[in-house]
Amino acid sequence: RAARAAAGETAEVADDAPPPNPAAGDVPGTTADDELDPLDAFMAENDAKANAMVAASRAAEAKLASATAKISRPSAPAVAGGLLLKPARPSVLASAGTRTKPPPASHKARRRGAVAVTRRFFDADSDADSESSDGSASSRSGDGSGSDADSEDDAAWARKQTARAASKAEKLGVTDHASVAYAPFRKNFYIESYEIKRMTEDEVAELRSELEGIRCRGRQVPRPIKTWAQAGVSNRVMELIRRSGFEKPTPIQCQALPAIMSGRDCVGVAKTGSGKTLAYILPMLRHAKDQPLIKQGDGPIAMIIGPTRELVTQIGKDCRKFGRAAGLVAVSVYGGSGVAAQIGALKRGCEIVACTPGRMIDVLTTGGGRITNLRRVTYVVLDEADRMFDMGFEPQITRIANNLRPDRQTVMFSATFPRAMEALARAALTDPVEITVGGKSVVNSDIEQIVEMREEKDRFLRALELLGEWYERGKIILFVSSQEKCDRVFRDLLRAGYPCLSLHGGKEQSDRECTVADFKSDVCNILVATSVAARGLDVKDLRLVINYDTPNHLEDYVHRVGRTGRAG
Repeated sequence: RAARAAAGETAEVADDAPPPNPAAGDVPGTTADDELDPLDAFMAENDAKANAMVAASRAAEAKLASATAKISRPSAPAVAGGLLLKPARPSVLASAGTRTKPPPASHKARRRGAVAVTRRFFDADSDADSESSDGSASSRSGDGSGSDADSEDDAAWARKQTARAASKAEKLGVTDHASVAYAPFRKNFYIESYEIKRMTEDEVAELRSELEGIRCRGRQVPRPIKTWAQAGVSNRVMELIRRSGFEKPTPIQCQALPAIMSGRDCVGVAKTGSGKTLAYILPMLRHAKDQPLIKQGDGPIAMIIGPTRELVTQIGKDCRKFGRAAGLVAVSVYGGSGVAAQIGALKRGCEIVACTPGRMIDVLTTGGGRITNLRRVTYVVLDEADRMFDMGFEPQITRIANNLRPDRQTVMFSATFPRAMEALARAALTDPVEITVGGKSVVNSDIEQIVEMREEKDRFLRALELLGEWYERGKIILFVSSQEKCDRVFRDLLRAGYPCLSLHGGKEQSDRECTVADFKSDVCNILVATSVAARGLDVKDLRLVINYDTPNHLEDYVHRVGRTGRAG
């Protein structure tokens, strides 16, 4: 009992006393007068060693804590945007993943100190990562790729965009035009040919009737032209038009070219595939060539705004094709792809930019407006304008328009133009000319339409029958209502032995571009898509459009079936 009591006393003072030295006869719990049992003496010695190790460990931890405090808090480092800023004196981490010379300490202390600071660094960074991932997740869901949006159609996705559009538009300030000295520019380049000038009013009415019943509204509407030579384009552009296979202007081009060349604001409504793109590109070339050359720091002269990335990509391709013949540079700016290349192209200077509204606002507000600006924009085109307003881009378009010079020339084109859109168009345009070819929201008369009412369970088998009949004749697009159904029908067709592609708003931009390129280049002849592919896409040799699900609006149906029967 005396030995155990002595061992307990040794344990209590072990933190203060040095470890015993058995070799020198210094055994804890023994005195000169007492003798201990060997086992009790051995256990007491082990207890003393253990307590001594605990004391040494506590001293080491205290020393490590002091060293860590010096490393991680040299001067109360600030945290900005969820990121730990670099301290005034370099310590363990100068930047993410970079190790510098630590203060003198043991190897173990240095290692544990580095781990502590690394953990602290990424804890601060993880907040920003979490916020950005949440933001990207919400963005993806807004684009239709989130788990909740997989089963939603494009209309539901568009409603989500409306809530985000207003906040994005607020990023772009409003220009005080009264304080800006805009350089004058020329709008009217049209010289009416003698053949057109000598026509009587009855002959003009008869010509418009022959051109699929053109109807015009507005003040002093120019007369329609008959040939490309009367449009006033350069010889190089004229030769390119001929090489492209366009022998004569389409009805919308016959009436829109003289109106836009005259410098008038214009609203053009024509059936799908009627050549609306060329109707505003040719006057744009003449407009941009008449102005002074682009200098360092200047923005574009002409801007074309479209609702979808696919449409903007195609418009940019046409602008570069015809722009090269006129010595002009065109750049496409749209989301979902690398912004660095787009920023570089804008900084190098361009006369024409084809863009989506959201990405253009991002570019304009990035870097304090040093990337590009709207001071020189004098020619604006809103292509598929009704679709942009349906998708909730109205706040963004309005904010962009408010930052453009008031005396600009504005052109709107679409295959459909609902009455709700007319009021908005008249507010944005000045003394416009309204041109309607064939009627509003009508299908191209060259397209044969067949209606079959099928139950949901019978649609896939009927689709297989149609594919077996039409597969060898050319390309086929099968439209569905939602992204989830698009993926399901795509898998079912692959199982049935039909190689196909799928396209919807939930896919990454690079995947969508590859899908469209493969479909156009005969890699695969069947495309399963939602309405994201129904606007403006021009695919050659497209023979059949299957509406697997009925669209919700007449305008969507017009654009879906309009993928076939295209001009040229």
